Amino acid sequence: MIPNPRHLAATERKLARAQRVMSRRFVRGAAQQSNGYTEARARVARLHAQLAARRTSTLHLISKRLVQQCAEIALESLNTKGMTSSAKGTIQSPGRNVRQKASLNRAILDAGFGELNRQITYKATWHGATLARVPTFFPFSKTCFACGWINTELTLTDREFACHQCGIVLDRDANAARNIKNHAIPVQP
Repeated sequence: MIPNPRHLAATERKLARAQRVMSRRFVRGAAQQSNGYTEARARVARLHAQLAARRTSTLHLISKRLVQQCAEIALESLNTKGMTSSAKGTIQSPGRNVRQKASLNRAILDAGFGELNRQITYKATWHGATLARVPTFFPFSKTCFACGWINTELTLTDREFACHQCGIVLDRDANAARNIKNHAIPVQP
């Protein structure tokens, strides 16, 4: 288990404040913006650059550690574009829980799953690690790794998996990791 560093949450307050200052200094319709606006814009850009550098550095450290310590790595091909799609809906059928979905989207994008997947893929060949992939839409966290029973009522807030068929109770992520290990198909280099 690797804890999520939550880089965006650490700099969110500074970034919001800098963006508010920049917004107040913006003059609509002006041919040229003031020096104060230019400075505020540079501060926002600097905070975004620091955030990106921290995220990239952390992902490089994690991917390097994984490929050096593990001989076999199994990756789930996550559909991050689909996972982070908007929940707004349309005028005829408006979405539900839009604010919660937006927060979840921010957290998914902050973790950088796609970039970590890409880095592990090319670093595995450098360090001689065997890479395996699993299907995208298989319900890994809802399926019992021991007997194969699928819990269709499991939600994202449930952090523990309990099998009603064989009685195994364990962490949801540990169950998903074991399923990924069992169903991984080696990738040819």
